[in-house]
Amino acid sequence: MSQSAAERRASLPPTTLPGRPESAVDLWLGQQLRQLRKQHGRSLADVARACGMSLGLLSQIERGLSSASVKVLQLLAREFGVSVNSLLRNAEHTEGEDDGRVARAGTHRHIDLQEKGIRKEMYTPPACRSMDLCRASIEPGGSTGNELFVTGQGEQIGLVLKGSLELWVGDRVILLKEGDSFCYASSTPRRWRNPGSQTTEVIWAISNINQALGDDSQQAP
Repeated sequence: MSQSAAERRASLPPTTLPGRPESAVDLWLGQQLRQLRKQHGRSLADVARACGMSLGLLSQIERGLSSASVKVLQLLAREFGVSVNSLLRNAEHTEGEDDGRVARAGTHRHIDLQEKGIRKEMYTPPACRSMDLCRASIEPGGSTGNELFVTGQGEQIGLVLKGSLELWVGDRVILLKEGDSFCYASSTPRRWRNPGSQTTEVIWAISNINQALGDDSQQAP
């Protein structure tokens, strides 16, 4: 069976991928699936074969570049010995209070990226359509990886609350310390890491042009 264009793109090396997640939900779900696969010591090819799906499609799902269907989620959940609900629990919006305008402590969506040393927490109340607020805790040496990435449209502003952050923006590298703030367009290629010996905490405010226009996609730092 011949591969689709999407599957052929997914099989290319990371530097050739567009790196634009479909939405924050797809991005976070993909990160959870990748973390589970790593915890089980399984390769992409092994899991794809066991679930009867293409390697390219699974790669795209883990990168947040494709949405996983209910059937695919059921297959992956069975393979990792977890429930579909547990996979979705941290990715779905809850209505919150006051028609979604309030999100109480303990209800925020979060994900632990253990292999990257990053924990993310989303503070955005469900009713907010054009902005997101995200906090990242980055362990010493933790990083987004060696490849630059981009995420859609809009702008992002960050504030280093604690520790230090090494930020690559295009071909520039900037060392940021506690109290420093920064900004960039979401379409700017970037990556970041914690070069220090203590946990770094950064909060991001993210504007989303697509949401302001009525698109449900969201972004991540």
